[in-house]
Amino acid sequence: MAEPESETEQVRTVCSYCGVGCGIVLEVARDAVGRRAVVRVKGDKAHPANEGRLCSKGATSAEMLAIPGRLTRALVRAERDGEATPTGLEAAVAEAGRRLRAVVDAHGPDAVALYVSGQMSTEAQYLANKLAKGYLRTSRIESNSRLCMASAGSGYKLSLGADGPPGSYRDFDHADLFLVIGSNMADCHPVLFQRLLERQRAGARLIVVDPRRTATAARADLFLQIRAGSDLALLNGLLHLLVERGEVDQEFIAEFTEGWEEMPEFLSHYPPAAVAEATGLPEADLRRAAEWIGGAGEWMSCWTMGLNQSTHGTWNTNALINLHLATGAICRPGSGPFSLTGQPNAMGGREMGYMGPGLPGQRSALDVEDRAFVEDLWGLPAGTLRAESGRGAVEMFERMAAGEIRACWIICTNPVASMANRGTVVEALRAAELVITQDVVADTETNVYADILLPAALWAEAEGVMVNSERDLTLSRRVVDPPGEALPDWQLIAKVARAMGFTEGFEYGSAAEVFEELSRAWNPRTGWDLRGVDHERLRAGPVQWPSADPGGPDRNPMRYLNDGVSQDALVRRDGTRPRLVFPTASGRAVFFPRPHLPAAELPDDDYPFVLNTGRVRHQWHTLTRTGRIARLNRLSDRGPFIEVHPQDAAALGVGEGDGVEVTSRRGRVLLPARITDRVRRGECFAPFHWNDLFGEHLAVNAVTSDAVDPISYQPELKLCAVALTKADPAEGGEV
Repeated sequence: MAEPESETEQVRTVCSYCGVGCGIVLEVARDAVGRRAVVRVKGDKAHPANEGRLCSKGATSAEMLAIPGRLTRALVRAERDGEATPTGLEAAVAEAGRRLRAVVDAHGPDAVALYVSGQMSTEAQYLANKLAKGYLRTSRIESNSRLCMASAGSGYKLSLGADGPPGSYRDFDHADLFLVIGSNMADCHPVLFQRLLERQRAGARLIVVDPRRTATAARADLFLQIRAGSDLALLNGLLHLLVERGEVDQEFIAEFTEGWEEMPEFLSHYPPAAVAEATGLPEADLRRAAEWIGGAGEWMSCWTMGLNQSTHGTWNTNALINLHLATGAICRPGSGPFSLTGQPNAMGGREMGYMGPGLPGQRSALDVEDRAFVEDLWGLPAGTLRAESGRGAVEMFERMAAGEIRACWIICTNPVASMANRGTVVEALRAAELVITQDVVADTETNVYADILLPAALWAEAEGVMVNSERDLTLSRRVVDPPGEALPDWQLIAKVARAMGFTEGFEYGSAAEVFEELSRAWNPRTGWDLRGVDHERLRAGPVQWPSADPGGPDRNPMRYLNDGVSQDALVRRDGTRPRLVFPTASGRAVFFPRPHLPAAELPDDDYPFVLNTGRVRHQWHTLTRTGRIARLNRLSDRGPFIEVHPQDAAALGVGEGDGVEVTSRRGRVLLPARITDRVRRGECFAPFHWNDLFGEHLAVNAVTSDAVDPISYQPELKLCAVALTKADPAEGGEV
């Protein structure tokens, strides 16, 4: 990094890792030849998401801007297995547009697929969806958010009427109890976890539910080490006990909900003894958890992939929200169900509709009024938008492997290293006639299969809006210039669209112009409202939606208030106007009886163990960025591993550091063992970060299941049945 030659400039922007959306301050200087460079980073004390705190990943943002291996020019392969030749950007864009157009003309719109990312700016996500659904008219656009947030989003929609948390981070400062389930916040969302711990020190209690004793569980007042895959039994059992104890809010249920009449009989099938047997938890701990929830004045739940990445992921969210509705602990300070987002703009992408039938402003192509609205927004003839969609990322790659999808454009994501059962993804990319990738680095597991590689800018080399887990919009600022011919994602998408002949709909002079257009998609049904926000306002600081008025408050922490400002007001037949209105058909939140079902894949004689996957504290996703930062690699000193219970290790003859071969019905990996009772007997844990670029047989996604949630089409990435054997010393297991 350059040393400052003169006074440095302080630029406020946003972190580009998880969905917490921390504000950061980049210190920028000019080197000897006048080039701007980031010399250090610190947390932004004025940002409401983090108030100056940063995790190790955010603290190395300056190093991330200097990572090696950047893609600075477009690369084109004349033959799939040939060398990638540096090519001028304009020529590569023209080639991409020509070949995409040829596929559409020859085989129809559904022969082209886009696979995009929760790391793109809102403007880029909007343009990708506009191009796909509005101009290409393909139903084949998916996002890597399908892998993490689809179940939470569909669960919110079913229970509350719209996607996204009803509360905000401010709830952390007022809660008397936290229920953290299926989330290792200490490692994956450490800034928010520190805020939780502050409240715990003030007297709040913490219940942690996880099959693995994580760093989060170590701080729990009550740790429920649940049997993997039994979350629904637990959640139903807790509500059974709350009913038994008379600790449900009958007034709230009567005024603001529907469907409760089905719940008592349903819950009768989940007495403590049955739930203890299903979950492996002591009855006393179940009763203690219910007592604490029922006695809490305010309580909030936090969850992420442990609940989401399941064939029952949507049901898990419904069952968790049932607890909040039954206790009235929602839409008031300190209470509510809060899903934690994994990527910096997965929330913005969900709002832009970049999965399945989604359209901008939390709309759906399945709705005739929504289609008409967006056709008008995009200046398209009536009937242009199709009332259909694909069935998720897993299906998309399956159809590509079968030859139905012939061209794929992958933007800002690495599916060969992140999709479940990656063998299907590799087969799909090999079968496709055209693969275009758009990335910031040249060397990724997916780029190996690309015919055309387009060079993209990093977040601090472009301007665009990012939306965090609590609906805060922060402007990511262009702090330094991108290297070579790299451009922001939104500009590359617009260029390729124009190269395909779609000139009129993709002429933008700036990201601010794109944002102005997308902010017109105000949705009075759901309360999604950015009318009071533009780039200029965001230069002064973040704004939380719903924001109807440019002169209104920057913080709008609670949704579903029946004030008629951002959301349609509700006056009931009797003339009363309730305090809350949920965007469902009745205006009421909905109870759903969701029965416990076994996991899609259970252990058997051939595959007797359950493999659970997750992250480590100092790395992120597929290591495209963090894996190139020396300081983070030193913190993750031992690389990949698999945790095995001591009794299981003894039975297998495996010692600390020995190579373990992990096999499933889909593949195998070789990992060094860590012997620990952090995992339950019969279960094991491995992080998913490391992949082909770091060694052979390290791709944990090669063994994970590709079953999906039938409601959200989110794949099962957390749990699968595996066999463990001590590896042949000749094959190693060292990395």
